[in-house]
Amino acid sequence: MSRHFFPGGNTPGGFFSYFGNIASDGERTIYLKGASGSGKSTFMHAAAAAFEARGMAAEYFHCSNDPASLDGIRIPGAGLCFVDATAPHVQDPAVPVAHDELFDMAAFIDPRAVRPHRDELQRLARAKKQFYDKAYGYLAAAWAVYRNNGRIYGQLLDRGRLNGPVLEAIALLDGAGWCPGRAGRDRKLFAGALTPEGFVNTLDSLTDLDSIYVLRGEPGMGTDSFLEHVRGAALLRGIDTESLCCPLEPGTVEHLIIPALDLGFFTQGRLWRAVFPGHAREIDFAAFLDEGVEEYREEIDYNNAMFDELTGRAVRTLAAQKENHDRVEGIYIAGMDFAALNEACEKMIARLLQSCEPPEAG
Repeated sequence: MSRHFFPGGNTPGGFFSYFGNIASDGERTIYLKGASGSGKSTFMHAAAAAFEARGMAAEYFHCSNDPASLDGIRIPGAGLCFVDATAPHVQDPAVPVAHDELFDMAAFIDPRAVRPHRDELQRLARAKKQFYDKAYGYLAAAWAVYRNNGRIYGQLLDRGRLNGPVLEAIALLDGAGWCPGRAGRDRKLFAGALTPEGFVNTLDSLTDLDSIYVLRGEPGMGTDSFLEHVRGAALLRGIDTESLCCPLEPGTVEHLIIPALDLGFFTQGRLWRAVFPGHAREIDFAAFLDEGVEEYREEIDYNNAMFDELTGRAVRTLAAQKENHDRVEGIYIAGMDFAALNEACEKMIARLLQSCEPPEAG
C-alpha cells in the first residue's frame, strides 16, 4: 500500500519544512530543479508508477500549496528518493554525482518564450509574498485563539489518571525487544496540511497497521504528552519511530507510528477527521479531565468559531495565491520543450530501474 505524507506545511510561523526527512540514511536522492510548471511533479508521478509496476512500494510527499502535486517520492525497496529542491525548500546534493544527482528541468525551457513576461513574473512574485504573509498572519491569529482552549483543557487535565494508559501503551513496546547500544531514530513528517482546499490529511494511507489506537481529544487534553512518553520509551529501547507533527505547531506530535511493531497511535479531533479500521481501539482523553468543562462551554465554542473563521480566511488567501501560482506555471509551460523533457525523464527512469535489478548470473 502506498503511503502519503506532507513534507512541509503552512504554519503560523510561515512555511515549515521536514524535507530533510524524506530520505533515510544512505538512500540516493535525485534533486529536481526548475521553474513552476517545468514538470517536476509529473516526472515524480511517472517514476513512482514505474517502480510500483515492478512491485516496489512508494511513499508520496504532497505539496501543501497544491495537494495534487508532489514535492517528493521515496522508493524504500530501491533505496531511492526524488525531491523538488526549489524554493521554499531549496536543497542540493551533499555528495553530487558519486551518490546523489541533480536534474535541472529549467534546461528544457526556451528563454525566448519566457523573457517577454519578465515584468509580469516579477509582479506575480511580489504578489506571492503578500498572499503568504497575509495567510500566515491569519493562521497565527487562529492558532492563538485555539490555544486558549488548550489552556482550559490543560488546567482541567488530571495527569495522574492519564498515567495508566501511558504505561499500558509503553508495555506494548516489549514485543519489539531491546536493541542494546542502539539509539532509536525518529522520522518527523506531516500527515496533514492547511492548503488552498482547506485542511487535508493523508491518514487513510497510514492506517494499514495490525494495531491501531485512536486518541480522541483536543489540544490540552494530554494526547501530545501521551505520544511523547511512548515515543521516548521506544527510542530508549532502540526502536525507530515516525512522528507525524501538528501542521500548525510543528514541534508537537499528533500521531505516532512504530513500524517494527506495525503499531500506530492517531489523534482524532477537530483538525483530524478520518475513518479508522474496525479493529482500532479508542482512548477518550475527555475522561481524564476533571469536572467543570461545561463552565467554559461558551468560551470554548467562541474560540472554535473564531478558529474556523480565521483559518477560513487563511484558506481563501492561499486559494488566491494558487491562482497567482497557476498564472506563473502557465507562462513557463508555454516555453517548455516537453518532447525533449519526456525523453530525458524516460531515460532516467529506465536507468534507475536497471540499477535496481540484480546482476545476471554467469
